[in-house]
Amino acid sequence: MSLTRFEAALLLRSPLVWGSAVLMVALRVWQTWSRAPAWPEVTIDTAYGCMLVGAGALLAANLAVNRERRHGMPETIRALPVRAPARTRALLATAPAVAAVVACAATAVHLLSLLPARPAGRFDPWEALTGPAGAALCGVLGVTVGRWFPGPATGPVVLFAVAAPVELSRSGGSWAALLPVILRHDLPVEINPRPSGAHLVYLLALIPLVAALGMSRYGMRPRRSLAALAGLAVAVPAGAVAIAGTHDAVPQERLARWLTPEAQRCRDIEGVRYCAYPGYEAWIPRWTRAVRPVIAAVPPAARDLVPEIRQRVGDVSSGQGRGTMMKPTWPHPTGPFFLWGRHGTAELSEAWLGGQVAARVAGLSDPEWWRVSITDPIYGASDVFVRVGTPGCAGWRQARTLVALWLGGQAGPVRTAASSWAQTKDSERPAAERLYRYAERLVARPDARSRMWAHWTTLIDPKTTVEQALPLLGLTPDPDDRKDCS
Repeated sequence: MSLTRFEAALLLRSPLVWGSAVLMVALRVWQTWSRAPAWPEVTIDTAYGCMLVGAGALLAANLAVNRERRHGMPETIRALPVRAPARTRALLATAPAVAAVVACAATAVHLLSLLPARPAGRFDPWEALTGPAGAALCGVLGVTVGRWFPGPATGPVVLFAVAAPVELSRSGGSWAALLPVILRHDLPVEINPRPSGAHLVYLLALIPLVAALGMSRYGMRPRRSLAALAGLAVAVPAGAVAIAGTHDAVPQERLARWLTPEAQRCRDIEGVRYCAYPGYEAWIPRWTRAVRPVIAAVPPAARDLVPEIRQRVGDVSSGQGRGTMMKPTWPHPTGPFFLWGRHGTAELSEAWLGGQVAARVAGLSDPEWWRVSITDPIYGASDVFVRVGTPGCAGWRQARTLVALWLGGQAGPVRTAASSWAQTKDSERPAAERLYRYAERLVARPDARSRMWAHWTTLIDPKTTVEQALPLLGLTPDPDDRKDCS
């Protein structure tokens, strides 16, 4: 017991362990600084950040094992009454405990720091505990590998062998469930649940298994064999369950349930209906701030044109075949996704949502988003989403497009707001730039709202051209404007 306390004290004073914990917290603060926190994303990425603590514990434990081979140490240690098996047992007990405690502390510090920002989504405690469990596994691994393969280079080599497949798992695959952290989470976790509980049990079962392998360096004993068999007996079925529960594509029937109005929780604020998925209602006040200035710029008689704001599901694969262009099924075209800006980027999110609302109020056609499967020689097959057909060459000649740009400019910069719905081909860019400049001039005019309200019916008529609208809005055409596109 005294040897265990001694080794624990040494590891707790290790700059590798605490330095990696400080680095983890600093990186996580930086990564979450510009995004409104969502519990699923935060817990997964924080569990991955705990691998930094695991790396520090692995190197510290490996160095502790190898200190017996340093200059003058073998002779000194031979004079001690405690032999190598006892020293190994002490390290196998302390390394995972220290790694888990430090990782838990770093995780708690980061998660608690996010509470004032009111994170959205469902908090998964099993996912949060995956990080400390992975760090503990790294600590045991550092001791075991140091006993079987002593040498100063062993720790970094093993660390690379663990980190490389974790990074490669970003591309997906059910085999990622056998790694310390299931890294990929580009799909909304609420729609495509992760096997966090089974994965946690799998990691915890690996700890006694790896520890028994480390002690087998001194021969197999009944207790060591029993620990190895018990760990194996739990790890194999738990790993199988985790693999079976890891899906890159959402099952079609589950996706269909989520793409229904009944799956969301709604509330009416200032005459507008806002709907969010369970757990994301905390973000509705953020959406309200984006939509409010756009609504205030709409004539009272036309405010029934303001659409419902419904949270959308974005990059979702439903297991359909590759090699084709497919239009994804979204419940509503107006609304944010499962992310929102914070600390300097909230304005971009507000402008993006305000631009969507402005386009709908002005009567522009909804943008069509298509999923296109592409194959890259390095990264392999992947899906990208592109906007098609909005607003088109004819749309850049219509006055209602200028109205949409001006309305979006109430929520943020005109061009940022327009990026949520406008797409231009090369031939359309001169006409688009022309309208962007007019809209920016309108936003700066104090009488723009009164002019818009006075001529609203005419301005949103698809037959009204930009040239016809300019005198009504008090603008003069620029003589060098290029108006045509093809």
